[in-house]
Amino acid sequence: MAASDDSPVAFSSTARPPGKPLVFKEHWTAALSDQMRLFTVQLVCSGGSSAIAKSVVAPLERIKILRQVQHMAAVDSAVRYNDIRDALRRLPAREGGVLALWRGNGANVVRLVPDVAFRFVVHDQFRVMFAPMDGSPPGVAEKLAAGAATGILKTLLFYPLDVCRTRITADQSVHVTMPFAATATAAAPAPASTLTGSAAAAATAAAAGPGATAVAKPVYGTPVAPAAAPAAVSWTAAGGGGTRTYPTIRACLLSTLRTEGVGGLYRGVLLSMGGVAPYLAISFTMYDELRKRLPSDRESTSAVWYPFLKMGCGAAAAVSAQTVVYPLDTVRRCMQMNGAAGQAVRYASATDCLRQLLRSHGGVRALYRGCLTNCLKTSLGAPVHFIMY
Repeated sequence: MAASDDSPVAFSSTARPPGKPLVFKEHWTAALSDQMRLFTVQLVCSGGSSAIAKSVVAPLERIKILRQVQHMAAVDSAVRYNDIRDALRRLPAREGGVLALWRGNGANVVRLVPDVAFRFVVHDQFRVMFAPMDGSPPGVAEKLAAGAATGILKTLLFYPLDVCRTRITADQSVHVTMPFAATATAAAPAPASTLTGSAAAAATAAAAGPGATAVAKPVYGTPVAPAAAPAAVSWTAAGGGGTRTYPTIRACLLSTLRTEGVGGLYRGVLLSMGGVAPYLAISFTMYDELRKRLPSDRESTSAVWYPFLKMGCGAAAAVSAQTVVYPLDTVRRCMQMNGAAGQAVRYASATDCLRQLLRSHGGVRALYRGCLTNCLKTSLGAPVHFIMY
């Protein structure tokens, strides 16, 4: 007897059931390759644009850091910079040319590579972790929590690079093309206790004998050059060259580890972590309020100037947040320089640093030195970053 047309048809385990669309699933290696390609493009675009923007405003960044910590350097008060114009006018002449304005920019750019990669990889994971359980889009609290968690973890991992960047940027030692040998020109040299720096070394060598040579050690913030020597000592060029206190990131890391231990690489880390939450809260709230006041009609949103208007809102929010937390940044920079290059430790803690700044260095104004430079740097850096990205 022939089988009925209504009889069930047996399908194999690999056959496609009727009515179900045919789906070709991409192999996991191809999906991984696409994700890696997308990550690489994002890393290059974001990291490259950030590097260019930071390089453009690097002179302002260095002037800001110098204004924050120059009271700790072993230089005369007359050498210190009063404002942006004063620094731009005198710094290149004092430190060997215009390129001195970009000192520390290399360390800052190197710091961007792990920073951007970490933000891309980890921030999305924190957004998923803090997302509402009901599947609704994350709100303000969830976004702030994800951003704060990313910032705190990133600070813990990469803070030593920031310390090195600060110390290299704030290094005011002057590079010279020749060291100097001391020769005795008088029978009775001045006591070494009355001299300082390289002059004291010269006096010691003169007392040791006519053939002795003084070795001038660079001190943070002081020129490696013959200071005003007393009448008993004269300096004569002998060829060679001087070096900066921190010529490279590696040298700064090794020197800090050798003289201060691991703790030296984490000076001020708690201040940095404590500033993450208020900075994010202020900048996010300010940006959201400014964005609500932008025109929302189709003609405006499709205009050429609209993205630049949003960029202006972001820059204004960033400037506002940085201005509020700027005192924390000043104290943090001072703590990063605390004990640098063999100096005595000036501050026992961040609280002691704050108390001394308020009492001995100009009161509240000391906490905001360089703030105007920072606002200018952020305002100029935002459009450069936006255009390059």
